[in-house]
Amino acid sequence: MGGFAGYPRTMARDLVLVGSGHSHAQVLESLALEPIPGFRATVIVDSPIAIYSGMVPGFVAGQYRVDELEIDIPALAERAGARVVVARATRIDPSHRQIVVANETPVPFDLASANIGSTVAGLDLPGIRDFALPTRPIANLVHLLQQRITELEKGDDRSTYRVVVVGGGAGGVELAFTLQARLSRETDRPLLVQLVHSGKRLMTGYPSGLARRIYRNAARRGIRIEPERRVVGADEGIVRFQTGGPLAFDTLLWVVGAASYSLFRDSGLPTDSSGFVRTRSTLQVEGEDDLFAVGDCATLDEFPETPKAGVYAVRQGPVLMRNLRARAAGNALESYRPQSDFLTLLNLGDGNALGAKWGRSFEGRWVMWLKDRIDRSFMRRFQVSVR
Repeated sequence: MGGFAGYPRTMARDLVLVGSGHSHAQVLESLALEPIPGFRATVIVDSPIAIYSGMVPGFVAGQYRVDELEIDIPALAERAGARVVVARATRIDPSHRQIVVANETPVPFDLASANIGSTVAGLDLPGIRDFALPTRPIANLVHLLQQRITELEKGDDRSTYRVVVVGGGAGGVELAFTLQARLSRETDRPLLVQLVHSGKRLMTGYPSGLARRIYRNAARRGIRIEPERRVVGADEGIVRFQTGGPLAFDTLLWVVGAASYSLFRDSGLPTDSSGFVRTRSTLQVEGEDDLFAVGDCATLDEFPETPKAGVYAVRQGPVLMRNLRARAAGNALESYRPQSDFLTLLNLGDGNALGAKWGRSFEGRWVMWLKDRIDRSFMRRFQVSVR
């Protein structure tokens, strides 16, 4: 049997979930329907509200209210019979079977899982932390963007408002288009949106047809795209590049690749060269049978090139839940294999969206309808409080 066979049946054991990512939301949903016998659950989060990243571009475009993006973790945890510790986890200590948190008593665990997401790379470049709006943490981005948009709507300045979006992936593309759509609709100021990235083309690794559709729509909307522009730093109102002249900005959005939080390195856990914790196909951390990690914070040893994208965390959720139950019962665990292809949907902010699947691309209002339906269906599972 292994695992927890030595525990008396009357002794409660502890399942601790560190973070409130997409996978852990699904674990809490499952625990609400069927608790793990003999286990009490605890959720450690640094904020009681989780933001669903898939709907953030729609919020930027003015298509969703902020509350439609939010998952109330205490409400979800209460439904699952779990307690919530609102504090930052600073260290995971498997040898003493506890999670060390800031300004709180360490939280003991018998089983634990980390789903803390990632931060944004490049924040240590000169001036970026001071002058750019990074996309992580997402809750901060949502708040700061709403503040910028409100100030712009109320202002009397009629000079050109300059937005520079740095990042050639899906996030950069969506934010460039959705912010342009929102500001074009709600302010009389002239608007210049520039999307800059360090690669030769946008959306590397995605179908070339999708990239062509992005370029075509950008030209129609007046969004400038500048490739092979690697940022070296920023000053107030100016972003500088390795080659080519600087660009002036009023808003600088930082949407480059994922970077790991320091939690796993600080904990002495096995990590890849970028600091992401290494996991087996069972989603267990290398060398730790009772510690799991999922989503953007982890790198699968067997599939290290898996992108840091929310779609994988969503797919990992059910496997994680089944493996937590299996580990608690001393049963065999199943392996997770990331899908080789997934549906990509990009919100353009004007009621249209782009999509790609199986190497083909498509666009239209029906694509936005599909994205909205998928996102709202996902969120309905977790929004348990009535607002």
